[in-house]
Amino acid sequence: MWLNIYTLVTVVSAIILTAFGFQLCGVDISRKKETRKLRTSRAILTASYFILAGATVAELLVNREGDPKLIAALTLATAAYQSLLFTATLFIFICPLYVTRRRVWTQVGIVTAAVALFMPVALATDIRWIFPAALAAYAGQLTYYTWLFRRKYAESLAQLEDYYDEEQDSRLRWTKFGFYAALAVGVAASVSMWLPPMAYNLFTVGYVVFYGWFTSRFSNYAAKVNYYLPALTEQPEIKPEEPEQPSVPEVAATELSDAERWEKTERLRVTLEQWVADRGYAVQEDRREQIARELGTTPDFLRWYFREQMSQDFLSWRVGLRIEYAKELLSEELGISMNELAQKVGFNTRGNFYTYFRKVMGETPTEYLNRIKLKN
Repeated sequence: MWLNIYTLVTVVSAIILTAFGFQLCGVDISRKKETRKLRTSRAILTASYFILAGATVAELLVNREGDPKLIAALTLATAAYQSLLFTATLFIFICPLYVTRRRVWTQVGIVTAAVALFMPVALATDIRWIFPAALAAYAGQLTYYTWLFRRKYAESLAQLEDYYDEEQDSRLRWTKFGFYAALAVGVAASVSMWLPPMAYNLFTVGYVVFYGWFTSRFSNYAAKVNYYLPALTEQPEIKPEEPEQPSVPEVAATELSDAERWEKTERLRVTLEQWVADRGYAVQEDRREQIARELGTTPDFLRWYFREQMSQDFLSWRVGLRIEYAKELLSEELGISMNELAQKVGFNTRGNFYTYFRKVMGETPTEYLNRIKLKN
């Protein structure tokens, strides 16, 4: 009975995974230099789907009696490759410059060598320590990937926020969820050899559901790739080593005479007043460099101006203007949706809007709206 259920679940999961693989092949990604690594990640991800589907079919063909040792060995070997492929794909999403052929092929070589040593020994002998040793090696692989992902995620988030001058965790959070979900699948795979039959079948269904979710997230990322890539692929300017220099704001101030600094400061003040009057702060996805250009100044001087003249940073100041504008719209347009409101005042996502509104006002936009309705 169990073997029939196991066979059914395995065959259906292989068919679904293959379908997901072909769905990924159909994701539209523009063919240009900037998207080369994203197209590579699609190939990597598609390969991982086909590898897993093929492994499950091969398992049935050579293991008609449901030999637990063969199931365990194939599951553990496949899990090692899946962890590598998913981690490489997620790294391409959050830090494409870090992912190089050399790094990927080095990891592939290490995993392949380990699997090549493990499989013959696991299947041909009754050495008791081989599976614990393989599990320890796999745990080391997952631990290294987790440490590296956390570090690169923090760096990429800071880079994205610096580029757009706005909180971006809500945009990248799905990659964190995806990584830890893939990690959970990997951990479950490593212990699946000891699961009872029904639990093993549920595990199979669970990772198929995860693969389906990841396929949809990849499609969503590809549709918005022009938002992410400029920030995540911008290379920092490399300058020759020089003696320690003053900070950027200090340079911006000291390079000018008092008269020049006063004139430039006054001109920026007037321009900012007009920018506020024109609601320039409500424009979405403007990076600081672009805003500085619109204001007739440089990013360096803009930073110095807000630190020295406004006693706050540009981001906090702009957020304050957006929240005040949101309060106006909430009072004037009581039926406005929160998604529309977030877009109108300049936030990229409703989540960012809620986060900043609560930080500034101490309550959510909905709570604020209900309160002003009661007053009216």
